[in-house]
Amino acid sequence: MIRLRPRQESRIPVEAECISPDAFSGKSAAQVEDMKILWGNKTKRLVDLFEVVEDPAEPNEIVVDGDVRFVKHIGAKMSMGRVIVNGDAGMHLGRGMAGGEIIVNGDAGDWLGTEMVGGLIRVKGNVGNLAGSAYRGSKSGMKGGMIVIEGGAGDELGELMEGGTIAVKGNVQSFAGALMSGGAIVCFGGLGGRPGAGMTNGTLLAFSQPRLLPTFRYARTYKPTFIKPILEELRKQGLPVEDRQIEGLYDAYEGDLACDGKGKILVWKD
Repeated sequence: MIRLRPRQESRIPVEAECISPDAFSGKSAAQVEDMKILWGNKTKRLVDLFEVVEDPAEPNEIVVDGDVRFVKHIGAKMSMGRVIVNGDAGMHLGRGMAGGEIIVNGDAGDWLGTEMVGGLIRVKGNVGNLAGSAYRGSKSGMKGGMIVIEGGAGDELGELMEGGTIAVKGNVQSFAGALMSGGAIVCFGGLGGRPGAGMTNGTLLAFSQPRLLPTFRYARTYKPTFIKPILEELRKQGLPVEDRQIEGLYDAYEGDLACDGKGKILVWKD
């Protein structure tokens, strides 16, 4: 295990893609200290920002102790191991992640899990905008893996999402699932305006009645069996899934009809 402790509270943006189990694997503490980061417009060593402590007991694990809300790209493209942030984390956390686990015991910034294809991200607090989405100009957002958010989420959650699961315990802001073509978004709190705008496939699952666009039409009320394994897995992850939600009835709305979409917005009938 490598433990990182911020040496100072910096408000200068830091880009630190090197903070990843893949990059740290097989390296000594001295080698980790010498890895390069971009601190503002200056290239520096990781040791300039963090105290580095090595513990061989837990290989392929990184623990960051402290507020790193201005440190971007932690866990970018990681494929194995675990990253634990004991504090707030910055933008682009888990970008392009393919495997392993990231746990944030605090809040996380915008672009969480952008274009991830595998692995698990758990955030105990709130997240910013565009979690699980695609970067501007890209055609594909999240394709696999799971994001579990115990707080709330900002706008455009899961934009251009193609696969995987995003679950939010709190409220979600506008345009959740916009342009999505696969995967599932599960919202236990309030679902903001214009959910599923432009979606062509995939599932939005809501436990309170959202305000839907007129391009979604009511299809039927039924028991969708395909959501059972999703909800059972989310219950294993500690989310408040009840048996009556797993076995209950849902109103199904299909759309977005403005783009001949085959997506589903399922609303639980309590």
